[in-house]
Amino acid sequence: MNDTKLQKIHFDRLKLKYKIGSTGNVTFDSFLYLILRKAELGMQVTELEIQWLTENRLFNCVDSISLQQYEAEEEKRLKSELMELRAKYRIPDNIELPIASPIDSVLWKLETNYKLANSDIEILRTHNLSETIALIKDIENFLKLKNKFKVTQGSNIFPEEPLYLILKKLSAKEELSDSEAEWLLNSGLQEVFETYQQQKNIRKAELEFLELKSKYQVDSYPETVISSKLYAILKKLDSGDTLNHKDGQWLKKKKLNSLIKLDEEQRISRLFIELKETYHATQHNDTKVCDIPTGDACSPQVRLSDHLFKVLIRMASCDTGVSKLLRIIQTFPEHFKSELREKDINWLTEQGLPETAAIAHKIHFQSLKSKYRIIGHNLPADPFYLIMLKLEREERLDPKQVVQLIEEDSLSKGGKIAIAHCRLEAIFYEQEYQRTGNKWNLPSASSNWRKACEPKKALKLTENLNWNKVREADLKSALLVTRGAAFRDLAQLEEAESCAMQAMESQPDNHQPYTLMGAICYDQGRYTEGDTWFDMAAKRGANDTDDEIERIVRMTKDKDKRIAVVEYLLNKDPKRYKWAKSDLN
Repeated sequence: MNDTKLQKIHFDRLKLKYKIGSTGNVTFDSFLYLILRKAELGMQVTELEIQWLTENRLFNCVDSISLQQYEAEEEKRLKSELMELRAKYRIPDNIELPIASPIDSVLWKLETNYKLANSDIEILRTHNLSETIALIKDIENFLKLKNKFKVTQGSNIFPEEPLYLILKKLSAKEELSDSEAEWLLNSGLQEVFETYQQQKNIRKAELEFLELKSKYQVDSYPETVISSKLYAILKKLDSGDTLNHKDGQWLKKKKLNSLIKLDEEQRISRLFIELKETYHATQHNDTKVCDIPTGDACSPQVRLSDHLFKVLIRMASCDTGVSKLLRIIQTFPEHFKSELREKDINWLTEQGLPETAAIAHKIHFQSLKSKYRIIGHNLPADPFYLIMLKLEREERLDPKQVVQLIEEDSLSKGGKIAIAHCRLEAIFYEQEYQRTGNKWNLPSASSNWRKACEPKKALKLTENLNWNKVREADLKSALLVTRGAAFRDLAQLEEAESCAMQAMESQPDNHQPYTLMGAICYDQGRYTEGDTWFDMAAKRGANDTDDEIERIVRMTKDKDKRIAVVEYLLNKDPKRYKWAKSDLN
């Protein structure tokens, strides 16, 4: 067989191998034959030749030749990749390893994110590859840190990346450098940067906590975490905020009394400033208040600010127009609270605070009106303010003035002022009796104690009296009548009746014992008998029996008894007792 024939057979086999069909456009082409011969011999097929194959649409041939040429380089390429892996994972150059070494398999698993088994690590340990093992641990730690800080972007797991060092610092809650923080922002790792900012804020707060503990001398308190209740309390104190009840209870439980005292001092200072602004006393600049003694006088060792604070507190305590201040004052200890007094107003004037004194004057007047239950917004200060000031000073009033005001219906006969007046009168007559020994002062004192709604004190005046030494009939009668009336006030009607009877024996022509007996009978529901006694009193000069009956009706608290006496009076004389109709309901 000649060469030409053999060449043709060879060409056909090559075409079959390189997927060039017999039906193709090419039957025998020496250029194609050249290309196929080069490919078969493992020679490099040039780009020009590949282009020619493509132009002749011999795509399968191109693919076969390309794959064949790629495979020819595979061993070289694989060796290169394995060497790169060894270098990457710190396999020392002086260690000679065959291509079939299991170490390469371990490295390849590691590179392709397979989880290494204990046996893989053991292979590395057997070859004393401690640096590689350390690197693998760093990679595992890096992956854990990325998962911990939710870093999802980027697939690089190699710990030489700046992110690894940053995440390690964040995990250890260490400070980042400015360049590291900037790197996070530039890398788009916003969540990690926010974590860094949070840690930075926590470190700042922890430092602040330590500084506050030192500042307020509570370094011995063991807690340092910023979630501690103490940190929140110290921040409140440092910013001047008021502690709430729970804060105070916590401090008390922990025996941090110095902080409790500091809070009270701060609250007092804040209140002092507000009080001075409210009551126009800002001329005095000192806002610090010491522990104020409970005494009233402003002694030399008590600063001006201390006494001014007490006076302003009294003003606010009596001032119904400052509800906010009242709520604050109510939280203060009791020794801060007391009533505003006349001498407080005088003191303000002496200290050159006329506006404050004028406000105090108005507040004091309103306070006294409330204390003595005087109704009327337009009530004139003269004479009522002066009257109430006298009562506050425990000075006697002019009895004629009191009677006149009662008759003018400007004062209630049973009102607080009248009662206070009667109390002072009773004290006066008691003192007069003790000073002079004149027993005529006793009926006056007793009568006034009764009008002051203190009948027991009226009885006490005469309970140890030696009646045998009371020789004047009129005096004895007066003493017995007032004593009987006091028993009646206390609903001890048998004792009251006994006194009335003894008074009649002493002075039969005096109408007062008979009036007393009439009232006692009415109290007992013996109305007809009571009228008899009232008639006997009228025959002896009494001209106020109807007034006494009206007083009895008004003072009867039992509704059924009051209705019974009213019905009796209206049946007896509806015209004379028409005033009683209003007491039926």
